[in-house]
Amino acid sequence: MSSDGGELCSARCAEQPFDVAFHPGNNGIFVSGLITGAVEVWENKGERVRKLKTIDAHTESVRTLGFVNDGALLLTGSSDRSILALDTATGKPLAKLEHAHKSAVNRLKVLDQNLVATGDDDGVVKVWDTRQQTACGSFVPFVDFVSDIAHVPPDDAVAAGANGPSGSLVVTSGDGTIAHLNMANWKELGQSDNQEDELLSCVVMKNGRKAVAGSQTGILNIFNYGQWEDISDRFPGHPSSIDAMVKVDEETLLTGSSDGIVRIIGILPNKMLGLVGEHGEMPIERMALSGDNQFLATASHDRTIKLWDVGYLWERDLRAEAANFDGVGGELDEDSDSDSDSEEGGGGKRKRKQKQKRKKGGKIQDSNAAREAVKKAAAKKFFDGL
Repeated sequence: MSSDGGELCSARCAEQPFDVAFHPGNNGIFVSGLITGAVEVWENKGERVRKLKTIDAHTESVRTLGFVNDGALLLTGSSDRSILALDTATGKPLAKLEHAHKSAVNRLKVLDQNLVATGDDDGVVKVWDTRQQTACGSFVPFVDFVSDIAHVPPDDAVAAGANGPSGSLVVTSGDGTIAHLNMANWKELGQSDNQEDELLSCVVMKNGRKAVAGSQTGILNIFNYGQWEDISDRFPGHPSSIDAMVKVDEETLLTGSSDGIVRIIGILPNKMLGLVGEHGEMPIERMALSGDNQFLATASHDRTIKLWDVGYLWERDLRAEAANFDGVGGELDEDSDSDSDSEEGGGGKRKRKQKQKRKKGGKIQDSNAAREAVKKAAAKKFFDGL
């Protein structure tokens, strides 16, 4: 049942979940990877969930997971440095790469039916062909952990049909940089200067023209695609770290923060559009959208996976109404709303220093006020009846 946080329903995991993923062919099935090394399989029944099975997958924590082959296989990455392939129907292991990385596997991104990218705690990124169970290539662009991976499909139809990795990767790291990696020749296309702030999440927006990275200090750093040295724009407003992001469309994304709140954010123009709900006082570790974009799953340190009905975000009339939302849960005054509302903004470093001075006198609401705003929004059945 829906609670004060506004969620549709929630699943109580045996231990803390590190990641969550929906089955691509069955929106009612989702999985969670736990700190114990187990994988839990859940079924969504509307306003309640049911645990179908628990799989003992790894000896150490399952940090990341994803489905391949239309959901027939579930891949898991672990602190034990291995990658495991599980039969989704039976839960039985089909293949395992014991030493896939030299350090803990922190992120796994499914690129297509056959290709998967993984990132580890040492900053190494590898791309794997699931048919051959071997690495196609690797990158070592970072000196700290890989926090998130976004896939950019190739524009060239010939490259898309080639017998090998295609497209490129945008990857963020705890070392404070974001990198663009080319899978055609296994070279770096660009990497940012150190932002002096851990970058924890990323998405590619504006039809490939912008990359957005969430930071430890609650700032959304916006980069021009192909111009990676420094930010073109930045959007402060989150009172805590932005640990997870999900893309809604080319102008809108959802953020999961360590203050436990899921926010709706517009990019260029940068604006807080509204709130999906809250996870209590616990940080949101990861988020995932169902294949039909109806449900958002959020994994938190409170040992729960919460499901949110977010189908309204794809209805144009409601999106237009959301644009008039007053932005509780991180509203800024006009001066500190963004370094630049234009898509061609520049001057990242100098403006960042100016913004740090200005931020001290800003009107960022604290997390307690934000939670109260969420509860009020949930009580009024946020967006209902529009």
